[in-house]
Amino acid sequence: MNASLLRIQFRCLMLALFVAGVANSQEPSRRLAKFQPEPSKAVYSGKGEEILVGEASCESCSECVTCGSCETPCCVGPVGTVWVHGEYLMWWAKGMATPPLVTAGPTGTLDDPTTVVLYGDDGLLEQMRSGFRVRMGTWLDCNRRWAIEGEYWRLGGISDSFSASSNAQGSPAIYRPFFNMNPRDENDQFDPPAREDVELVSFPNILSGTVTVDANSQLQGAGAWLRYNLCCESTPIFDCDPCSSPCSGPFGRRFDFLIGYRYVRLSDELTIRENLTSLRPIPSQGAFAITDSFGTTNDFHGVDLGMASEFNYGRWSLELLGRMALGNIQQQVEIAGQTTITGSQVSNGQYVGGLLAQRTNSGSHSRNEFAVLPQLGATLGYRLTPRLQATVGYSFMYLSRVVRPGDQIDLDVNPDLLAPEFTPFAGPLRPQFEFRDTDFWAQGMNFGLHFSW
Repeated sequence: MNASLLRIQFRCLMLALFVAGVANSQEPSRRLAKFQPEPSKAVYSGKGEEILVGEASCESCSECVTCGSCETPCCVGPVGTVWVHGEYLMWWAKGMATPPLVTAGPTGTLDDPTTVVLYGDDGLLEQMRSGFRVRMGTWLDCNRRWAIEGEYWRLGGISDSFSASSNAQGSPAIYRPFFNMNPRDENDQFDPPAREDVELVSFPNILSGTVTVDANSQLQGAGAWLRYNLCCESTPIFDCDPCSSPCSGPFGRRFDFLIGYRYVRLSDELTIRENLTSLRPIPSQGAFAITDSFGTTNDFHGVDLGMASEFNYGRWSLELLGRMALGNIQQQVEIAGQTTITGSQVSNGQYVGGLLAQRTNSGSHSRNEFAVLPQLGATLGYRLTPRLQATVGYSFMYLSRVVRPGDQIDLDVNPDLLAPEFTPFAGPLRPQFEFRDTDFWAQGMNFGLHFSW
């Protein structure tokens, strides 16, 4: 009886131990499942794979700590292998300065305090410029230390136009001012000294006419550079126990060194046109079409050095960029003038030279100079999906030496050169050409989308 009772008690004890062991073996599984991230949450790239944030455990977030091997890649920067960044540019740039080109008043000369400047003597082409920028890049190694990037950007051409006209009787009076280097009297005799003077566009009962001024500008650039990571760090936003509470995403930062090539082109054009009709009696009657054209092109090629830093906080990112390009700028100036006379009994024909563009300064002029091109930028990004990011930023660039049309205009003119050229010619060969350069800057806002795969 006692032996049977002992056997029954032993069997019950073994059964109880077995049940308890099964229950204990299932409890860790239930705890692990409790902290398992949900597949529907937002994902980010880390450690060569996508990790979940928002409901992810701190253990998952802290998988990306430092860089240095294919097992621990840098988790900061574009995800995937290749990325494309497209931006709309809303920029402003330094305007173009010109001397006074069109005046009005009793005399129209620049030394007369009653003269009104109708066009020139201030900055032109200062309005907002729209454009685009496209940047592409790819990682060259699995730990995301090396990358190569390239970009092309272009601002749409902007223009500025002016027009002034008289009525058929030549009223009001309109002038184009210049400094007369070889004045003559009514008998065509030299009459010193040199002094302020004007060419008539219109004057009552003498000349009727129209003068128009057109200016335009274009700006574009490109570049390619190698990117090397100097430092990368990624940690959880909150210090927490992976077995007790979730975290919301990684905080990360990286600092990269940039070396590459930069190209920028700035081209401008300024054209002055006159259409005049003489109101004097025969033989001075006739129609005159006069054109002065000034064009400039600046092509910069340089070695680009810089630093880029990126800071991540969950879905948000901030990129700061500083670059300095050193190199050569090729400056080219094109000047051309033309006068066409019709309906005259004295001097019909087409002649080289207008008013400010004469044979003495016309032609193609070019030179090479050293220049620097620094650029600064800041871009704020918000990740819409694991691979798509919306960005807004600011950019600033500066070019130390450029030529622009208004600076190439010489108001010193020898009237003997005006068509038809006076014979025998006398006096100085003016206007003359001389390179005059200035600096240039452009800045503005950028709105874009960044996609990687």
